[in-house]
Amino acid sequence: MAVMKTQKIAIREYVVGESTAQHWDFSDSVEVLLSFRSSIRVMAADGFQVFTLREGEGAFIPPRTISSVAAADKNAVVRSLSFPLSALLGDEDSIIYRKYSEPILSLSGPVSLSQMEAGKADRAFEIISERAYCSELEARNLLTEILIAVLLENENAGIRAGAYRNQRMLRMMTFIKEHYTEPITLGDIAASGHVSERECLRVFRSSLGTSPVQFLISYRLRESLRLLENTEMQIAQIAYRTGFESPSHFSRSFRSCYGFSPSQWRRRFL
Repeated sequence: MAVMKTQKIAIREYVVGESTAQHWDFSDSVEVLLSFRSSIRVMAADGFQVFTLREGEGAFIPPRTISSVAAADKNAVVRSLSFPLSALLGDEDSIIYRKYSEPILSLSGPVSLSQMEAGKADRAFEIISERAYCSELEARNLLTEILIAVLLENENAGIRAGAYRNQRMLRMMTFIKEHYTEPITLGDIAASGHVSERECLRVFRSSLGTSPVQFLISYRLRESLRLLENTEMQIAQIAYRTGFESPSHFSRSFRSCYGFSPSQWRRRFL
């Protein structure tokens, strides 16, 4: 289904399978995931932390953490709600935002939700889908209750930064996020982290199991999905907008990752 947005909350329902290429996500938004059909594996880059969500279970993905989702045993349907912390905590200069954003930003990876909180997330998803009067307010209230549960659960956890949260890795990840539309190289990525190309390769391999360039391509593909689902841009325009050297390179990379061409994806999932 297409991405829908309401008051900065975006929802998406999509299929993942065992054969789906591993795709690491890195976003400034919070994401709440629900295993809607079958089971999914949620992975984090801090030592490849993995836990399984059975049908009806959920997970909370903090901002600026690296995570990935895959089917546990067969094709699975995932429901996703994503939003900036400001959608629930208000303006970034407010006292509430400053007080409660730091504990969330300190989380190093996905947090599993209780059955009750997962149910609230599913209800928020349905409310936004229905687009009824006051749906924005109802959904925001439910997501705020989930955020409170996560805060209380991790009140005494402190900062649990994983290996990838060190400054070098964070600088390189941020550089990719900010410059993925440009023709950047391995040397550019390494320079952003103030490390050699060899060390850059080692850090990405040990943390994510992939190379910096492969992660860059993966990030570009993730952004291409957003454009395919939210705009009517032509495939060639999307290819260049997301930093691919040509539409053919984009199409080959997209098919290799998702098993469909960009145009097939747009027809199949919209």
